[in-house]
Amino acid sequence: MAADTWSQLLVHSDRLTALYTELPPLEDLVLRSVHLSPYGPGVKLRMELPRFPDRAPLTWTEAGCDRFEAQIEFLAVGEDLRMRGVPDRSVVDVELSSLVQVHERRIRVAVHGAGFSLDFTAWAGLKAGHLNAYRSIDADPDAAQRWFESRTDQHLHQVLPPTTAKAFYE
Repeated sequence: MAADTWSQLLVHSDRLTALYTELPPLEDLVLRSVHLSPYGPGVKLRMELPRFPDRAPLTWTEAGCDRFEAQIEFLAVGEDLRMRGVPDRSVVDVELSSLVQVHERRIRVAVHGAGFSLDFTAWAGLKAGHLNAYRSIDADPDAAQRWFESRTDQHLHQVLPPTTAKAFYE
């Protein structure tokens, strides 16, 4: 499966796909964090996409935003999960490949960058959430003011919550 066809795996993708004429490939992503679900076999990757949305909301462009970040969630992750290294702003590529299964659709996920790798299998459906934009001129991306696509997120957060904030990351 080509990396640029990841949009075909998105579930309820209208919020994300509305921001792009064509979604960028899952290459040269800045991986901000990896969250393993304590409630079940799930993995969320918080990533900066390589290209700012070409259909960004006017509030984002007026604010001078030029970076875009999202959480991509994988469900029904297999017991084959292997992670090496620390995802500390690593630049990574995400490769998705189909697995032939009789009863369910599954994919193999491979996240690789310098000093970091994450490999696992999951259900062949991705969720994108907590879509937000920020300005690259701000010194620290984690402390930078954020403009969220979701009204709820925008109301609750001016900056990214700490990674211990369960409501945001779980």
